[in-house]
Amino acid sequence: MSSSHQIIQECSKATHANIERAINSFSYLSENQINWKPDSESWSVGECFSHLVNSNRLYLTKFEVILNSLPSVSEKDFTYKQSIMGKMITKGVEPKNVKKVKTFKVFYPASSNFKKNIIDEYIKCCEKLIELSDEMKHLDLEKIKISSPVNILIRLNLGDPLIIIPKHDERHLNQAERVMSQKTFPTR
Repeated sequence: MSSSHQIIQECSKATHANIERAINSFSYLSENQINWKPDSESWSVGECFSHLVNSNRLYLTKFEVILNSLPSVSEKDFTYKQSIMGKMITKGVEPKNVKKVKTFKVFYPASSNFKKNIIDEYIKCCEKLIELSDEMKHLDLEKIKISSPVNILIRLNLGDPLIIIPKHDERHLNQAERVMSQKTFPTR
């Protein structure tokens, strides 16, 4: 069984790795490369990043509301067990799972013409996730519940998104790298 501090630490570590990967693999791309799509059914690199920014911001907003509504007390570590729904979502976004999954409308990319700053927006979201998760060290991540951005009837443990988000991000960083590996990907 995990502890809440382990969940926070693993989230932070994985998110730092995702930031580094975003910088190393995508920060040098031109706007043309960011917006290039292999076909009309596939996402561009920019759409992958926009999707991550959109989905992550919905969770970050929920985290901020919880942190602002609860008193800040000294750190305490709690045991943590992921919810059944959290486990199902985690399994669905596992980076090794390359099966295409239809995304919910609330998570769609913002547009299809992105500026280079979409990578910076993603990095800022990641940094905010690290900051907010660090502020949760006094909370019982299993007992505090949040609703899914998809449907308010779907309830998750507060710690579930700390497991889901880094894996989901890694999945779409993989997808963006697959776009770049296409033979017809623009050279500039």
